[in-house]
Amino acid sequence: MRHKLLSTVVVALTLMIIAIPAIALADGKPESNGAGIPKYQHIFEIVMENHSDEQIIGNANAPKINALARQYGLATASYGVTHPSEPNYVALIGGSYFGIQDDNAYDQTTNGVNHTIDAPTLAQQLEGAGLTWKDYQQTMPSAGFKGYDFGNGLYKSKHNPFLNFASMQNDPTELAKMVPDTQLFVDLATNNVPNFSFIVPDQCHDMHGVTGCTDSTGLIQMGDAYVNSVVTAIMASRSWQQGNNAVVVTWDEDDFEATNLGCCDANPGGGHVATIVITNHGPRGLQDSTPYNHYSLLQTVEDAFRLGCLQNTCDATNVKPMTPLFAIHGHRRD
Repeated sequence: MRHKLLSTVVVALTLMIIAIPAIALADGKPESNGAGIPKYQHIFEIVMENHSDEQIIGNANAPKINALARQYGLATASYGVTHPSEPNYVALIGGSYFGIQDDNAYDQTTNGVNHTIDAPTLAQQLEGAGLTWKDYQQTMPSAGFKGYDFGNGLYKSKHNPFLNFASMQNDPTELAKMVPDTQLFVDLATNNVPNFSFIVPDQCHDMHGVTGCTDSTGLIQMGDAYVNSVVTAIMASRSWQQGNNAVVVTWDEDDFEATNLGCCDANPGGGHVATIVITNHGPRGLQDSTPYNHYSLLQTVEDAFRLGCLQNTCDATNVKPMTPLFAIHGHRRD
């Protein structure tokens, strides 16, 4: 009788253990759901400007970016979704460019296309799941700034897609989450970073260039230095040590270097761009040749935070998440 009772208890305990889902461990080991994209605690997305993959990868003027691409993960078949800049930024948080085909102001209508969009964004998805986000914009003069530009064009609202969405434009709470990028370094130092950070350099540091910057070689060098400074600060922070975390560096479009290259519900697209994925627990030295675009990146972020889908990210047949680049390697999955 005693042996029968012990056997019953052992079976019951075994079934309970099997039923317990994977959770983050107190000792900082990463969490995984065992398949697909693991659950992430922080994702930092840095968006650069107007250069093709071929102009960046292998370029001696971008040594830090290339070192990151070699050491961590590189999507070798990554694409913008259209031209020019603004619709690509909109797609990164909305899952569509909503017919926008120019860089006109977020509160204007051009050729019958309203640049103020009445649709949900990644921001609403995160908030609905009890998660946090911030939009860090270099040279933005103050939090919630709604001007079209500042600093002789260094800051441009066309690179701040959150302003394109009606739910954001007049909500003080949402506007307060759009801040100068100097706040990022404060948040890192105080271990107060949001779950999702959207980071945009100004036009002297995003490789785009405006009057008063430098030549094309200097722009790539300045962009390389900016990415290095941000990634270094992130990787030195406490938040980088806790759970699963990633930095993504991508470019909005290739500036027509190779016209209309695209994939994944965006054909023609916005050209071949570099997309680098740096993770604290993920793959090392990986080159992933799967076709991806900005919809794929958004879909990956949604999966990593266990959110739903938006617009083209709902097309599981044609838009694939960046699973190999965000996988967990070399750590326990319990």
